[in-house]
Amino acid sequence: MNITKKGLLTLVICAGLVSIANAADPGFLFSASAYGTRVNVGNVIKSGPTAQSGIGTGCGTTEVPAHSQNTILTVDLPPVAITGVINTSADGEILQNGTLKATATADTYDAFLLGGLITADEVKAVSTITHDAGGFHTSAAGSTLVNLVVAGNVISANTAPNTSINLAGLGHVVINEQIRNTSPTRVSLTVNMIHVFISQANVLNIPIGTQIIVSHASSGLRGPEIEGTLDGSAYGTKANVGNIVISGPTAQVGLGCLGTNGALKSNEILQVQVPDLFSVGDVFDTAQGTVNGTSAVGETTSTIQVVNILNDLVKANLVKADAHASKISGTLSFSDTGSNFVGLSVKGFAQINDNVAPNTKLSIAGLGTLWLHRVIHTPHSIEVRMIELIITQENTFGIKIGAHVQVARAEASAH
Repeated sequence: MNITKKGLLTLVICAGLVSIANAADPGFLFSASAYGTRVNVGNVIKSGPTAQSGIGTGCGTTEVPAHSQNTILTVDLPPVAITGVINTSADGEILQNGTLKATATADTYDAFLLGGLITADEVKAVSTITHDAGGFHTSAAGSTLVNLVVAGNVISANTAPNTSINLAGLGHVVINEQIRNTSPTRVSLTVNMIHVFISQANVLNIPIGTQIIVSHASSGLRGPEIEGTLDGSAYGTKANVGNIVISGPTAQVGLGCLGTNGALKSNEILQVQVPDLFSVGDVFDTAQGTVNGTSAVGETTSTIQVVNILNDLVKANLVKADAHASKISGTLSFSDTGSNFVGLSVKGFAQINDNVAPNTKLSIAGLGTLWLHRVIHTPHSIEVRMIELIITQENTFGIKIGAHVQVARAEASAH
């Protein structure tokens, strides 16, 4: 191996690609993801995932073929991990014989871990799930280790899955880690070719609890009877100036990719006050969704009582954002039906009332831009922001330019 050691993490992205062409929907959920390296201490990620690839959004996609790939030139985080080129890919497809297939691959070259305690010329993880007339099948075929050396010992390229090796004064490493999850309607396989666990104080000063993964590949299939996937969230209020948070999303609730099985998820807070900016009363946010063989239907809402922004500039007795997304028999549709104001008024704009048109944009002299009932569409989603104030001018309120306030926001997507 020819490795130049540096003092900083170097991530040079060469290529990243995600594509879906002539997609078909077989009623199964395909998932595949891969990365080259990841370092974390407990729940805190210190590096990576590097060169990450994945298909779909959230938990995968029902529309195949789908492909994703990524490449980076190096990871440089001594003494923890140094690598050469990393290539990853993720795919979902239907073979000519009708077999469903989800595959992920991570290929890492010139791995140099723990100051050289673990080295390898190539570390390749492959995870494949297929489904045919015989049911689900899992395979790690194609996974390989080239010239792996651990603590001076040469490790076989065909080392048995889940082989654990002690690392004196550090912890242990699992080689060819394979994690399978199976049920009658869902199968997944995760392959981590090198997985280091630091459990002892050590001369390298790597914190106890650190985990290092090199070459991760995960794939899965779930179904049948899955028409599509969902996503979405709702919150009552949020305020920020650039990346500086003034007030984070309140009473936030999320919609998972397979919905809520029809159950109503909710979150509530009795009031929110940000002095000199806004105050609101009760905030009640919801998310609900169902996914089956013919439809994927989701809805998120945010309902807020007694809104007052900037000392009566904008007032309302009630504001509700309502976002609907669905995929029914392959057809996508989106709606903001249910979104409404009660008692809406804007100082200086007598014509504004509860029936304000969607995407009404007002210029507030000496302040900025006010959006009312803003609706943002993408090919797969709808986002409703019932009140959105963007500060663009010096003002008597003393609010910084760039401040951004949202009240009653809901978003839903279907795929």
